[in-house]
Amino acid sequence: MKVLVVGGCGYIGSRLIPYLSQWHSVTNYDLMHGEDVRNTPLFRKFCADKDVVIYLASLSNNDMCNRSPELAMSINQYAFAGVLQAVKECSVGRFIYASSVAAYGDRDNAEETCELKPTTKYGEGKAYCERSLTAEIPYIVTRCASVCGYSPRMRYDLMVNKMTRDAMKGVITVNGGAQVRSHIHINDVCRLYRYLLDAKGVEYEAFNVVSENMKVMDTAIRVARTVGDAHIDMKPSTDNRSYSVSGEKAQKMLGFKPLYTVSDAIVENYLNFYQ
Repeated sequence: MKVLVVGGCGYIGSRLIPYLSQWHSVTNYDLMHGEDVRNTPLFRKFCADKDVVIYLASLSNNDMCNRSPELAMSINQYAFAGVLQAVKECSVGRFIYASSVAAYGDRDNAEETCELKPTTKYGEGKAYCERSLTAEIPYIVTRCASVCGYSPRMRYDLMVNKMTRDAMKGVITVNGGAQVRSHIHINDVCRLYRYLLDAKGVEYEAFNVVSENMKVMDTAIRVARTVGDAHIDMKPSTDNRSYSVSGEKAQKMLGFKPLYTVSDAIVENYLNFYQ
């Protein structure tokens, strides 16, 4: 199968491409190679002979979206119409869009049928793109929880990764602590995409990708206990978002069950910290 991964140099893509390449012919399309999703003619050329497109590309950080709202809008929203047109014109067999649980906003045990009510610019971009999808293109949406675990292109703005690095320095800062966040290991994200390449009867579906829903303080405690000798410094909350999501649909429809935990990600990050 010929697969195009868009944004393949990023945190997830740099793990996903080597993983999928064990079974499929995988091409990377990424701004780091000079390949911009806003360049529709170039993107169309890359789509021309592909069976599946996995679309990971976005400005993937709330702070970055807030600092550069125009750039975020151009990449995370406005470019998407040209992307979909290219995918349609090239008759790509399956388009897998990497959305996020951020599209739900503040929810408790959010299921895929819940209305999308994002509370961040990043989430707004994801919801916008989901609403742009139509039956003209065979699509699948993945709504990933906060991803954790080691990657050659590490993101230390993600909660578990950041807490692990901070613990290695001796202090984990927790703002608030009662808020709930959802997590998924990067290995399980890669596993899910492999499932979705040729899964039957799943077009036009959305799937939550989650392994654990945890309070921020509980996550910090787990990191501190795993790493050892880390102090937890309590601060007033600067981000009151609180959400949890259900992964039941992916288990029922795909037979997909996460194999890795937050603890696995902490250990993996710890072991790779000095490399």
